[in-house]
Amino acid sequence: IHDGRLANGARLPTHRRLADDLKLSVQTVSRAYEELIRRGLISGEIGRGSFVQTQRREPEPPYLPERLGEVIDLSILKPVCEPMHLERLKQALGWLAENLPSSSALSFRPNMVFPRHRAVAVEWLRLCGLDASPQNVSLTNGATAGMTVALMSVAPPGSTVATEAIGHHTLVPLARYLGFNLEGLPIDDNGLIPEALDEACRLSDIRAVFVQPSVINPTATLMDARRREEIAAVARKHDIAIIENDVLGPLVEDRPPPVAAFAPERTLYVTSFTKITVPGLRIGYLAAPDRYVAAVANRHLVSNWMATPLVAEIATKWVTDGTAMELVHWQRAALRRRQDIAAQVLAGVDYRARRDGVHVW
Repeated sequence: IHDGRLANGARLPTHRRLADDLKLSVQTVSRAYEELIRRGLISGEIGRGSFVQTQRREPEPPYLPERLGEVIDLSILKPVCEPMHLERLKQALGWLAENLPSSSALSFRPNMVFPRHRAVAVEWLRLCGLDASPQNVSLTNGATAGMTVALMSVAPPGSTVATEAIGHHTLVPLARYLGFNLEGLPIDDNGLIPEALDEACRLSDIRAVFVQPSVINPTATLMDARRREEIAAVARKHDIAIIENDVLGPLVEDRPPPVAAFAPERTLYVTSFTKITVPGLRIGYLAAPDRYVAAVANRHLVSNWMATPLVAEIATKWVTDGTAMELVHWQRAALRRRQDIAAQVLAGVDYRARRDGVHVW
């Protein structure tokens, strides 16, 4: 359908006919058709059959819209939380009510609100293995906002961004909405293959590469330091930008330096607290090199204006008083306990995981 080989309005085979042709069960084909309908690619008409839609409707959100009895929704990757997390957040909100600076409540100017927060952000980024200057750091409303701003800054409409063939699910709709093309590249047990990126840059006009080097979602791969350095070298060779999503990186004990440490002059580094502390702390940092600082600032203004100052206050307090790192350590231990359970349940099954990872593959 995407390639145009099935034209708009084309009639599809019946479920039974396609099942016979593909040597599959009718139930399998029916589920595939249902998924195509859910994605807005085809329509089913009783008595007439299934047809490619002339106008694609917006797809449904990739999660259950409401709780359904005892159904456990595994579609959203989120941190482990217990009552302690809610209590910590309540305490922070109580502190904020007593100590809220007027600049965080009454100002519309990001440069008036965030100087102190940027200084603390630099401390957190240093813990992540990245040296950054305050003027190069933007506070964002989480990693998705950071990704969006970074992509808007380096990938104009019509350009091409390379990424892992199995990678971040948000990239696909972002490419559609922002008008850039995605080129999926092969991966191995160490992440994105540098030779594949090099070849893609020679054959196509690649403007940027998007990578998740630390416990990539969903394959749970951790890229080693040498591979990170090789990716940085290929990007430098072809003078393309790197967007590094490192939201899960802090959960990995003794992890390699970020890709940004090997190519700081061209890497836009995205991180967030949402998946490593509590979901309600929707705040993150975007560190950009000098060449992209102005572009990031302008695109952040038109997409978010600025991060929510009240949430930024809590993040800044938690980094300063050690709560953020304490919750990261707690999360790491909780994930290891769950990975041990998964290893017992999945004994004999071929799967990939890390003891401090959020998911298995």
